[in-house]
Amino acid sequence: MKTKYLFCALICMMSLGTIKAADLYVRDLGAGGAYATISDAITAANDGDRIIIRPKTGNVPYLENLTINKSLTFASEINFNKYYVQGTIAIVPAVNRIVTINNMYALQSSIATSSVTLSGGRATVNIINCTVDENIDLDNSKNVTANVSQSSCANLYFVHGKITANTIETVKLTDDAAPLATTDVQIIANSLYYNGASLNSIAIATTSYPLKIYNNDCTIYYLNYTTILPVLEISSIKTGSTNLIFNNRFSSNHNDPNYARHTINISASSTGIINISNNIIRSPNHNYYEINASPTPTVIANNNLCPANPFNSNGVDISNNNFYDNVYSINLSTGIATGAVINAGLQDEEYQDLDLTRNDIGPLGGSNSWMNYWPSNSGNKPRVTFLNTPRRVYLGTTTIQAEATGISK
Repeated sequence: MKTKYLFCALICMMSLGTIKAADLYVRDLGAGGAYATISDAITAANDGDRIIIRPKTGNVPYLENLTINKSLTFASEINFNKYYVQGTIAIVPAVNRIVTINNMYALQSSIATSSVTLSGGRATVNIINCTVDENIDLDNSKNVTANVSQSSCANLYFVHGKITANTIETVKLTDDAAPLATTDVQIIANSLYYNGASLNSIAIATTSYPLKIYNNDCTIYYLNYTTILPVLEISSIKTGSTNLIFNNRFSSNHNDPNYARHTINISASSTGIINISNNIIRSPNHNYYEINASPTPTVIANNNLCPANPFNSNGVDISNNNFYDNVYSINLSTGIATGAVINAGLQDEEYQDLDLTRNDIGPLGGSNSWMNYWPSNSGNKPRVTFLNTPRRVYLGTTTIQAEATGISK
């Protein structure tokens, strides 16, 4: 009899080992036997399940507060259509927990992590192709890696991850906590437009990770007679790190130039390298600097174009080939650039454009070109969220390694 019980127990264990993740459906009024609310589906789900939500007719929102406390993926049942949710949306991080939200429209709502302390590991939050009327706030808990792509929100806060191809007002990176992730922070090909005086387009306040800030289009614009902040503010960096700021457009606009300030301000007190190259940097006031830097970090500024005034900097340690020219055009919708930006970036092949010609200054140039992430015919077609390709291939090479991720909307 004992042998029989043992055999049954082994069969049960083997069966449990082959259980697959389930798809749980949510439809208005529970149509077709589905769950009537997203919260009910979360309660019934197990780690690894998908919750597939049917958009309501006329974009009527699911009126509910969501607490996501499992590793789950949320997706729309109808391709290329968002499901609307109105209420608080709280993600509870836990070690090894992965939460992925696709195609959600958070109506008059934010998406935020709960304030919890993780011990001995990290959580991951992926927000893909979402519209969030308020903020994406993922820095309430440390040890959370955020991958946010193809989404829109007011302000985005995070401690680590990749932020690619979003439409945002402002981004702020704050300190993480141990155990740290093993990769750097990447902010790539985002459209950042802020109309106000109290925030930066990008604010960096971390000592945890090196930075890669590539191919973003950042503008602060304000009409009132109030001093506006720098477009890019770097108040701290990781000690000894190399930080790359390439092929962006930083534009400070004010109807009265006397109220403008430095376009890029670096107040970090740690040692390290900050390389600012191949950018368009616009300041409307020649009495302030395109780049203003504190003395401790080594700041490099090469091949930057200044369309409003001759290049003017303070605290830059190495400066070459920065120039003034306003005869150029960049169309981010068509991917066409003309004039002074063409072939004006760094000459090294490491910085070459996708067509293997010399780097074009601004968001369309380099291997992280804006057009990787915002193709002109995107529609509802798959889009790249991250691309890393080798810039040099040597004679005798037999293997070429490339890394890319993408989504289908």
